Amino acid sequence: MIQHLNDKQKQMNLNTLTFILYVLIAANTTIFVGRALYVNGAIFLERIFASMPRVIKPLNKILLLGFYLINLGFILAFFSQKNDIASGIQCLNSLTTKLGVVYLLLGVMHLFNVFVFMEIESKINSAQQLNA
Repeated sequence: MIQHLNDKQKQMNLNTLTFILYVLIAANTTIFVGRALYVNGAIFLERIFASMPRVIKPLNKILLLGFYLINLGFILAFFSQKNDIASGIQCLNSLTTKLGVVYLLLGVMHLFNVFVFMEIESKINSAQQLNA
């Protein structure tokens, strides 16, 4: 009976450790990527919205906030553990799988945003050429 409790406690500890590591790694990566996109994306936004300079900084902040909310929400919603984690290997396997999906989402979101802003830039340039 005592051995059974110790095994159950070990599983709870590994489940908790996996959850804590997952949230810490994924959240820190999201914050790091978000800051990098915020700083480096400002130049891109300045080029696109050159005729509307007052829009650039607030838009960049809104994009950053949306990026954080979507990614952190996905990180928390995606973490579900169907099976108890009984070993360090299972912990690492769970972490790599879940973090891999989070990183793929980050990449897809980034590429989607780039394509959206390329389309916006194209429409702004077309409108400016028609007016010229």
